[in-house]
Amino acid sequence: MPLEPLQLRDVDPPRSVVLVRQGARTLNDERLAQSCEMTRARWGIFGFSVHELPAGGYEELARLAPILRRRPRVLEANATELVGNGFPLLPSGIFPHWTVVLAEPTAEQFRRVRSCFRERANPIFDSGGG
Repeated sequence: MPLEPLQLRDVDPPRSVVLVRQGARTLNDERLAQSCEMTRARWGIFGFSVHELPAGGYEELARLAPILRRRPRVLEANATELVGNGFPLLPSGIFPHWTVVLAEPTAEQFRRVRSCFRERANPIFDSGGG
């Protein structure tokens, strides 16, 4: 199957990015390997998806990605720290989507990228599911 062209937005790097937590294994080696393989099959690069934390903060992000309200925990990273540790950010897809790029899908790369993310309570979690 041919690769899709990777369409990039012409924007400045974000200050922070958020990975909407999908459970305790969100950044484990197995999940990261799956994400890297899907990204490679689509665009020919290894990576995984995150969202920019927009100027309006978590409220604005939830408007753009409503699933955020249903997740009690999020993983947040400073974009400068990611890039400084060798993980480029590509403004892929539609705002606020970004792709964190890894050189290769190895346990060492996964350990290094995990160290850039901090888990925190989701400040806009809606425990009522609405």
